[in-house]
Amino acid sequence: MEAYQTDEIAHPRARLTALPSPLQRALRLEAALAREGARLPRIYIKRDDLLSLAFGGNKIRNLEFSLGAALAAGATDIITGGRVQSNHCRLTAAACARLGLRAHLVLSGSEPPVATGNLLLSRLFGPAIIYTNSDERAVRNAAMNEVVASLQATGQRPYTIPVGGSDAAGAYGHVLAVRELLAQAEGYGERIAAIVLATATGGTHAGMLTGLRQAGSDARIDGFAVAKSAVELAPDVLRLANELAAGLDVQPFAAPDILIDGSMIGAGYGVPTAAGQEAIEILAAAEGVVADPVYTGKALAGLLARVRAGAYAANEAVVWVHTGGAPALFAELPGTM
Repeated sequence: MEAYQTDEIAHPRARLTALPSPLQRALRLEAALAREGARLPRIYIKRDDLLSLAFGGNKIRNLEFSLGAALAAGATDIITGGRVQSNHCRLTAAACARLGLRAHLVLSGSEPPVATGNLLLSRLFGPAIIYTNSDERAVRNAAMNEVVASLQATGQRPYTIPVGGSDAAGAYGHVLAVRELLAQAEGYGERIAAIVLATATGGTHAGMLTGLRQAGSDARIDGFAVAKSAVELAPDVLRLANELAAGLDVQPFAAPDILIDGSMIGAGYGVPTAAGQEAIEILAAAEGVVADPVYTGKALAGLLARVRAGAYAANEAVVWVHTGGAPALFAELPGTM
């Protein structure tokens, strides 16, 4: 393990992937939208789906720092939780396998008769999997605490990573992601006006927002809620952003700084939407890039809706962050494409 050194803080970091991820201009997506008569910004895709661990995804950035902190604390076992099709749980299991840590995944709901998508991949990486037989967050949290107590009782050193990896340690990975993105954009001669992303537990949103402020950028984060409502999620993002800001000596944030659009969530977390499916199909046909129905498809649908409404100027550059999640296609949309 190595420490990542900034001017202010040394963060324990477990290297898990090759960086940077590509930043690609989506010229054929732009052309498809132009044929509809939309006023077009320049559209770029930040390809965190190509990060090199277990089918990729931006949660790897969280895990480099969350697991770095766990290793620095002498942890033997990692406990985290999520839904059965959790990208975070899949990547946590893979990262623990690579680092020689024992992973314990506490999953909401009951064990399905057939493992598909993220669950199938999670099983391959060898974690202990505990099903709560409940969809209640409180039940899952209690089950995670029980795993911790059981491990402590046998002399192990457990370390808990919150659902989605969204604590300040993990979110710091996205502060660095913004530095990476801005450097790539500068290489293209671009000044980014907006970063569009799916926001569920708030870590990516908070980290990128803090990174932009630290860098002196006036780009905004256009977040699209995919799990909690915008009203529920905004305080979580604000809290995390201010935890990061305090550690990095960045000016604190206020509620108006947190921009979250709840219009693409549909019937709820993990429930595909018609707009999301259309966005997935348009992107695939135009760029050969696969989005997922739970996170990225809904955020992409939000981006397309804003472009079609003329929300971005023709001289602006907009980045859609592809946070990964494609394995969910093989579980959430069977036979519908």
